Amino acid sequence: NGEHGGHGGLGGDGADAGTQREQPHAQTITVILGEASSLIQPLAAWRDAIPHDAEITDCSMLRKMCQEAMDILDLESQSLAVMVGTWFGQDQRGISALEHDNHSENTQENVDLLSMEAALEEMAFMCQVISRYCVFSQQIIVKNNATTTTDRNYNSNLQNLLTEQSLHYSTLETRLATMQFSQALSLASPQLIELGRQNLKVPSIVEDAHYLCVRAIERAAGTRSERAVWTVGHWVCETWGVDESGGIGSGGGVF
Repeated sequence: NGEHGGHGGLGGDGADAGTQREQPHAQTITVILGEASSLIQPLAAWRDAIPHDAEITDCSMLRKMCQEAMDILDLESQSLAVMVGTWFGQDQRGISALEHDNHSENTQENVDLLSMEAALEEMAFMCQVISRYCVFSQQIIVKNNATTTTDRNYNSNLQNLLTEQSLHYSTLETRLATMQFSQALSLASPQLIELGRQNLKVPSIVEDAHYLCVRAIERAAGTRSERAVWTVGHWVCETWGVDESGGIGSGGGVF
């Protein structure tokens, strides 16, 4: 089925069965768009293989039938994916907790960071699947009248969902990372760098902060959204106190 055909192409990174069982919304969207792409791709291949002979009426009719079938599959799958995507925020307790977090010490002690982490994992994977399908749709489903407003906005609903989800994700990712960083800072303790040298220690926050930052950037990269990567990367630079003029430590970050 190629890169985008079936579930595997759309699933991309992190699409293992164990992950999907824990991500009902992302799994549902993957199935919807994956099934659509697996049906659309052979229709596109058939359409492109039909001779472009204006004198043969049957060829023109077959191409039109293939295109119409692809359009219907694409529109229906996108509508279903958008519907499931709108349910995501309403059903996720972790997302709701992040949205209403007031950054107080009591809140940070009581929140369920694991549920927030799981919600962001699902949101990032959902953005990846939608992004892959949007690229597939734009490349494979060629419109006959590409200059019309309808055709230019053909993917508008799904693209709008992707833009909304990626922006929402980057905001919540930095918020969760800040909470986790604060928690790591409150639990910081001296750690041995080398066994047998008791006087050679480093604060545990150094390793913890590195782990949190790398995990946040890797998850942001999984969304396939440049804005999400830029936003999270900017937060990492601020956390470590990096700026263009002074390098690490000049911005009042970790050190």
